Amino acid sequence: MSRLQNKVAIITGAGAGLGEAIATLFGREGASVVVVDINDAAGEETAKRIRMEGADAVFAHGDVRGTVDAESAVARAMDQFGRLDVLVNNAGVHIQKNVVDTTEDDWNYVFDVNLKGPFLWSKCAIPEMRKGGGGSIVCISSVSGLVGNPDQPAYNASKHGLIGLARCMAIDHAAEGVRVNVVCPGSMNTPLTLTIPEERLRPYRTANLLRRFAEPVEVAQAVLFLASDEASYVTGSVVTVDGGYTTV
Repeated sequence: MSRLQNKVAIITGAGAGLGEAIATLFGREGASVVVVDINDAAGEETAKRIRMEGADAVFAHGDVRGTVDAESAVARAMDQFGRLDVLVNNAGVHIQKNVVDTTEDDWNYVFDVNLKGPFLWSKCAIPEMRKGGGGSIVCISSVSGLVGNPDQPAYNASKHGLIGLARCMAIDHAAEGVRVNVVCPGSMNTPLTLTIPEERLRPYRTANLLRRFAEPVEVAQAVLFLASDEASYVTGSVVTVDGGYTTV
């Protein structure tokens, strides 16, 4: 398994859920992984599991809302592994409120994590990718970045915005060999999803064509493809992994 052999990847929000699945899969495919999470214990545990499976992995504390942690994680990748090939902007938060009930602090928090975070981490990563001859950035949006949903205007707006950001970065940095793509997962069995009350989750469990939630590794496989050289002609794309939810 070597689809990412000799590549170095930074993955944000890799302490649990989809981020953990991506980091673990990348390690199995030969990547050296910088595991980033705001939860130090969870992030360290992910890095430990990757090392136990025989791959290289280090943990870097990361609050994606600030430049300092982004610069530190990129520096860690360069110091530890000497290059940076892949950035997965995965960290995200969700708030379930309508626009009237959403406070200004709620709005700013969701946008700082879900949209400003990918902007800042891409800003720090691209110069190092450029020096190495190129790279791949994969942004994790959501089907909520493609459609409307009840009671989550801040989340949906941030995920719509992330698609726009990724497309602009794809245009700006294609000539430098940096590809930028988006994965839009549907509902998954992750800790973030399961914070939503079951009465709200229940309709989504059967709203897609496959009549179930995805396991994180099923989405991670799409991220792996976009990160790998197999996707060398793919940039500016939005890949939905939603069991057919957006076709219904």
